[in-house]
Amino acid sequence: MGINFENLKQQVESISPSIAHDLERDISKHFDKCGLFYRIFSRCKSANSTVSKLKLKSKKYEEENKKMQDLLGVRLALYFKDDIDVCMNIITSHYNIIEIVRDEEHTDTFSPIKLNIVCEMPKTLASLFSSEIWTFPIDKTFEIQIRTIFSEGWHEVEHDLRYKHKSDWDEHLDLSRNLNGILATLETCDWAILNVFEQLSYQKYKTHDWNAMLRNHFRIRTDENILSPQLEKIFNENPAVAKEFLKSDRKVLLLWLSNPIIKPYPKNLSTIVFITNALIVKNKDIFDITPSLIKTDIEKLSIT
Repeated sequence: MGINFENLKQQVESISPSIAHDLERDISKHFDKCGLFYRIFSRCKSANSTVSKLKLKSKKYEEENKKMQDLLGVRLALYFKDDIDVCMNIITSHYNIIEIVRDEEHTDTFSPIKLNIVCEMPKTLASLFSSEIWTFPIDKTFEIQIRTIFSEGWHEVEHDLRYKHKSDWDEHLDLSRNLNGILATLETCDWAILNVFEQLSYQKYKTHDWNAMLRNHFRIRTDENILSPQLEKIFNENPAVAKEFLKSDRKVLLLWLSNPIIKPYPKNLSTIVFITNALIVKNKDIFDITPSLIKTDIEKLSIT
């Protein structure tokens, strides 16, 4: 392949850190739009890592006509495991997808589950790099890794201290298995925390604390946490209506809010109720006081 590794190292070292930050901001705006709880981390691969990877895989890349795809990398750490599918939907709605690598989960064995998405770089982003970068076997792509907050720390430890030093573990498969077992415990925590919030929202329903019920059922970032007096009155007079919101699928709301056709809404409990009602619950009293803009947008998407 004849790669000039010294030149490659200089080219990567000259990349501005702001490029990764620009990508991070672009991705964040789509997640903030629907109010997901998450943390995001971005990086441009270091010069040494880039050189090491291309030295290791240059023959394979040449034989298979492939290029390195993760010069830019993003990690999304979600607060809640049930947001993974929403997260993937948002990414596939806004970026051109090259590849999705998602390991299958098996009931009889346990190992780390990979969920990586390779996306095409937006042209405006690719243009910020020196054109010489693309003369090397490096693709105009970026990689997104999706994890949960609980698994994020484990993956950091595993990557730096096992993945990068596999020979250290060759004669200690029992300890390697124990390390995997820690992740299994953390995945149990992922499901357990969802149950905690489900139980809390149900307890708040029983005490007619509608604000807390909605906050803990929908679990999205809100700007205002108090229902309008009109909506509170409807719930107080007919708790069965409130229960319909408790039973509603929050994923429907999140996917609707994240739709590229829809402009960002102020995220408050009243808006959540109006949209969820129009999409799922269909209560006439609530629909009658729903802002016209929400009704228009609901109709717009139902037509498309």
